[in-house]
Amino acid sequence: MKITAKLAYSQLKINRSRTLWTLIAIALSAALTTAVYSFVASGNAMIVNFLGENYGLYGKSYLVLLMIPASIFGIIIFAMSVTVVSNVFRISAQERVTQFGIMKCTGATKKQITDTVMYESVLLCAIGIPVGIGLGLLLAFGGIRVANHSLDDLNDLAHIMINEINLSLEFVFSWQALLLSASICFLTVLFSAWFPAHKAAKVPAIDCIRGANEIKIDRKQVHTSPLVDKIFGFEGTLAAKNIKRNHRNFRATVISLSVGVILFIGLGELGNQASAIEDVISPDVDQTVISEYISAYTRDINKVTGRKETTFLHPIDSECGNSVKQKLEEFENTSIFGIGNDLDTYYAVLPQTLISAQMRDALEDEEQRTDELEVEIITLDQENYAKLCQKANIPLGSTILLNHYRYNDFGEEVNLEPFSSTIKEVNLVKADGSTLEMPIQGILTQEEIPKELFYANTNPVRLILPRAMVRGYSWYCAPTNIGRFIEYSNRILEDSFPSDADSSYMEEGFNTRVYKINDYMKVMNIAIALVSVFMYSFVVLLMLIGLTNVISTLSTNVLMRSREFAVLKSVGMTPESLRRMLNYESILCTVKALLYGLPIGIAVTCFINLPIRSMFPIPYKLPWLAILLCVMVVFFITWSTTRYAAHKLDNQNIIETIRSESGR
Repeated sequence: MKITAKLAYSQLKINRSRTLWTLIAIALSAALTTAVYSFVASGNAMIVNFLGENYGLYGKSYLVLLMIPASIFGIIIFAMSVTVVSNVFRISAQERVTQFGIMKCTGATKKQITDTVMYESVLLCAIGIPVGIGLGLLLAFGGIRVANHSLDDLNDLAHIMINEINLSLEFVFSWQALLLSASICFLTVLFSAWFPAHKAAKVPAIDCIRGANEIKIDRKQVHTSPLVDKIFGFEGTLAAKNIKRNHRNFRATVISLSVGVILFIGLGELGNQASAIEDVISPDVDQTVISEYISAYTRDINKVTGRKETTFLHPIDSECGNSVKQKLEEFENTSIFGIGNDLDTYYAVLPQTLISAQMRDALEDEEQRTDELEVEIITLDQENYAKLCQKANIPLGSTILLNHYRYNDFGEEVNLEPFSSTIKEVNLVKADGSTLEMPIQGILTQEEIPKELFYANTNPVRLILPRAMVRGYSWYCAPTNIGRFIEYSNRILEDSFPSDADSSYMEEGFNTRVYKINDYMKVMNIAIALVSVFMYSFVVLLMLIGLTNVISTLSTNVLMRSREFAVLKSVGMTPESLRRMLNYESILCTVKALLYGLPIGIAVTCFINLPIRSMFPIPYKLPWLAILLCVMVVFFITWSTTRYAAHKLDNQNIIETIRSESGR
């Protein structure tokens, strides 16, 4: 073994604490990289299994979609790892500057000095990378198990969207992914170690021995804020000056803490926004199951008017909807609310005087025309239609206008009455230009409309007709035994709408499905759930890399300054005052990190909310809980690390420490 390799090995044995934390950082970096690219390999295998070897008609586009986030994650891991590992090697080189000077005086070349540090990195990689790859494979395996749990839910509920689908991630042992992750991690460590090694090798021997390279005398006096002296006293002032003098040693700690703060707050807000979306899209109804019929449609351009014309292949009428309702109600203790609707056939032409000013402003905000309003035709089952006629105090057979419109005003939900209460009729127009004068006998306002009619994506004009031919019909059901009712309802729908198709969605021009409302919401949020699982796992491990840097840097910084502390004790500074000074250093370092991290983290939460509030009525709220937890955690990490390192100095002899070369 070369003498430089032996020196590197001995140095790793001497500085066991720093070696341990560096190994942890390298292992976590390799684990993250391995996990990310193992997920890519598994995702690619799932796509091949689902679409075929050539991804169907889409070529390699799906693989590109997998590689884009993987590349982004790889860049983030690389940047974080370089910051952490390079800081460790810089401190190591700084700590051994006198040793390098003696080596140069005895004939060591610049290359040998550089090789000593580089051998350290190679030895650390030889241990850290295999451990990290093993950990990364375990993470990938566990993450795939968690992801498959969500995918199993999706497969079980696939009949809600399409009848046959089987999405499943398989753990793929890809040697290409392992080789790529090992290479990236190895190059990252070498890159991180080379700069401090190269810098240490260039310092003249006499400057190394005197320590002139790292200890620079500034003629300007180091000033601190008078506020620090008033709050923390003499020890606080001394701590602030120490941070300014040793700003390079604290820089990586501040960066790591700031990044952790940003990730913690941003990820917390992502979870909050996902929960808020689920609350918004979940229907506020008492029923638990929906049985549904929906027709396929074609959309063409009418040759006479040039307007888009929608044709339903197998529409359903009110009588059929009532017949199915009666059969469903034969199940024990079950109540049904039947709703059929058509959102595509008509538009309305109304005088501007009948449209409220609020409604005109809302339509302009949504970039909709005010002279042609889209119409939703609604038909209810006989029982609930009769109840609404009674509520509106009108005879059966009347047309009811739902005088309510709800829209999202960039995060704020706005409810308004769109039309004047004096409206008596609506002129309905079809795409072919034919018109229908629809008299309005009754009007219901927001407080009078049943909860079942508050759903997303409604048209401005909503009319309830006693009879209508519509595209789809939904039966909101409240059975006592959900499992048995779903089986019963499926049989009723199969008998009422027989189909020879075995699996394909809309193969015969219509589709029926029965599902629990909560399960439907779960399908709608499946993407959010999967992304949240991966993001939480990734960010937690990334923060662990930063935490290793914080612990390693702070503890090493305290131990390196043991001679300084011994001198302070020799001139009368008590151990209590010394501990207070170190505590204040950790506090001031944390405050500095928070001053950088909190504003950026809060800005990240604003950016997360911006695209969401444009689609959903979810206003921005400052994540106070995440901020408070983040502040407490960061303070605890820095304080406990500093206390632990300071405790190791308690039993050191003052005279021996001052005499020693490095304070160890």
